Amino acid sequence: MGSETTHIAGADAPFDIVWDDTGVAHVYATTVADAYRGMGYAAASERLWQIHLSCAYANSEAAALLGERFVPQDAIQSACNVDGKRTGLVPSDGDWIADAYLEGMNSYVRALDAPPPEFVHAGTEPREFTRADVAARYRFTSWFQHKSWTEKMMLGRLMATHSVRQFRGQVLHFSREDAAQISLHGEALRNIDPAPLSLAYPINVPPALSGSNNWAIRGELSASGKPMLATDPHQPHTIPNTFFYVHLHAGDWDAFGAAFPGVPYFMMGYTRDIAWGLTTGFVDSYDVYMEHIHSNRARTADGWEDLTTRSLRIATKGGGETTVDVDFTRHGPLLESLMNGLGRGRSRGSQQTALRWALADAPTSAGALARLPLAKTTEEFGNFLFEDDVCPLVNNIIAVDSSNNLERFMATTLPARSGVTGSVPLTGWNAAHDFPLSRAADLKVEKNPARGYTHTANNDTMGETGPYTIHNFPTSSARADRIAEVLDAGSTGGFTSDDFAAMQLDLTDLRARHTVPHVLSLLEGSEDADVALARELLAAWDYRADAAAAAPCLYYPFLDRFPTLKFVRRVLEDEVLTLLPGGAPGLNLSDIAHYTDPNGAWANHREVLVDVVRATMAEVVQRVRSSLGEPSEWQWGALHQVNFWHTLRKHDTWSHMQAGPDPQGGGPTTLGMAMHMGPGPGREEDAPGEIPCRVYHGPAYRLIVDLADPEHARFVIAGGNGGRPDSPFIANQYPQWRDGEYTTLSLVRAELDVERTVSIAPG
Repeated sequence: MGSETTHIAGADAPFDIVWDDTGVAHVYATTVADAYRGMGYAAASERLWQIHLSCAYANSEAAALLGERFVPQDAIQSACNVDGKRTGLVPSDGDWIADAYLEGMNSYVRALDAPPPEFVHAGTEPREFTRADVAARYRFTSWFQHKSWTEKMMLGRLMATHSVRQFRGQVLHFSREDAAQISLHGEALRNIDPAPLSLAYPINVPPALSGSNNWAIRGELSASGKPMLATDPHQPHTIPNTFFYVHLHAGDWDAFGAAFPGVPYFMMGYTRDIAWGLTTGFVDSYDVYMEHIHSNRARTADGWEDLTTRSLRIATKGGGETTVDVDFTRHGPLLESLMNGLGRGRSRGSQQTALRWALADAPTSAGALARLPLAKTTEEFGNFLFEDDVCPLVNNIIAVDSSNNLERFMATTLPARSGVTGSVPLTGWNAAHDFPLSRAADLKVEKNPARGYTHTANNDTMGETGPYTIHNFPTSSARADRIAEVLDAGSTGGFTSDDFAAMQLDLTDLRARHTVPHVLSLLEGSEDADVALARELLAAWDYRADAAAAAPCLYYPFLDRFPTLKFVRRVLEDEVLTLLPGGAPGLNLSDIAHYTDPNGAWANHREVLVDVVRATMAEVVQRVRSSLGEPSEWQWGALHQVNFWHTLRKHDTWSHMQAGPDPQGGGPTTLGMAMHMGPGPGREEDAPGEIPCRVYHGPAYRLIVDLADPEHARFVIAGGNGGRPDSPFIANQYPQWRDGEYTTLSLVRAELDVERTVSIAPG
């Protein structure tokens, strides 16, 4: 067991940071402030580069750290005030927690004898962190999780070019007022420049959307008689892990949770009184406006108003600087102007698009969210989520407390739209579209439901309820529907942690159950032997994406080849469709059932759909055969394998920081979620050793809490809690996670197998 002693400036009393044999950090202190100081110190000691890099992204300073290719990313974030520099910080009742956390982080930074190897590789130095860094990190989280403005631009152009009816199914909520916007701006929308879409994802083209699972039950449904919660957030698999996992203890207060390294906010976790989990909400916090521009003025309801021009100065690596001049209307930056400032623009006409992000003009704090683990009840927890009605997130959050209260919150800030849903571009000179921001009272959306449970899985959790639409572009409801299906079925004697673990690992794909019959109807009657084989295998499938099953070898690669998008392109011959799904991943173009409706807008093109689907399936069969041999040998796990690593793995210092490859079942819409990417089957000759369907995204960890025993929980990390090249916890939990096993997390110090102790003295 290793031990050492160090100092933290401002500490109230001596305390210990203990790493157990699983790699979880435990801070045993006498005050809550010291516990947070220990949290900051522990996070910095394992994840300093991750914190430094995340702050660069959040502060629109990625180009200064990583190079000029990040200038577009920094520019659009600066234009939309993602870093909050234009609005500044507001004071918070949680600032004392943020300050304590920062004292812990900065004490570690000041004590460094030499820069860690990542800093040496990047040619930069560690620095101390501030409240502004913490606040910017929260704002950046809200900004990057779902950039719905790209969907709005694409949907508006497609509807105006073709018809509202043909593309109405690509958005969840759509009103008559939305349709009126298409009619009013028809010509401008048909000519809308798609080039600004590249600003949403300037470095990487986004994959298909995915997310997380989260559910909780009241005591009447559990075997223990106390509330239970299960959460497994889905993130790109990386080393180090997305989250840092830590337990804080002070007196009779204990809190365990997952936090982004560098912020004192437990995104998911539990105490003796309360447990909470989170999923990405696919909250629509952006509006796109069609602006009428003339002679550097924008049309408003009251006449013409001068544009504001701002010079954005973007620092670049090596001490350089790029200046980007951007014009603004009252709603936000003109995207065409931003593209011009970046040297990527085309001619700017009288109709341009302005982007409004909900938090652009809303100041936020560093202490926001820090007090959540201090809440004793779900009501108090909900109050801590918002400061002056503002929450810098875009999430669904579920909380349960030991008094058997169960609540769900939309933890976000978004436009409180009226009439229009905002799913397509809006008239910039209509005062009715200058929406106020949401209020906290409207976002506390569910309390003690009669069914005894609530759940979220990146689906539309609101339907037509609520004063305004929140989710316009959510993901498939398949995972949420599966959670409800299992919970509605009940469990003899009440649900146990074993039941919840089985749910987290469940491989039944309800989307496949819905989709495959439509695929079979399109394959029926084909004389092609490969198509007939596919139909036979899919018809016999039980819709479980087991690693040993054959049918998933066809189903998932078939969807990967976007047959419905090919179909739409064939029918419409519209070049803008080549930008999908990368340019607007939230559009639901892959739902085959939508195109097979005999009364739908695409019914007259069924023969084209049949041709595309059969040709795509025949190609997939041939490719799977070339990879796996005869059908008797086909197994999903032979194509579908998990493999992840440190981004610097090609360098000797980090070459050992990887996990896998290993066969894995599941898919994007199973509770045992596994998102994959890659060339697909049949290309091993082009890239020997490449995994055809490499799993790169899924549960970063799994947590199951029963408030009947708050000192213990079931828990496992996809890799490990370490981040340094010399850490023994880089991927130590990976074998258990891979095999569907869990560790028993204990908050009791006497029960820990201790690997390392850092004793902290005030200094």
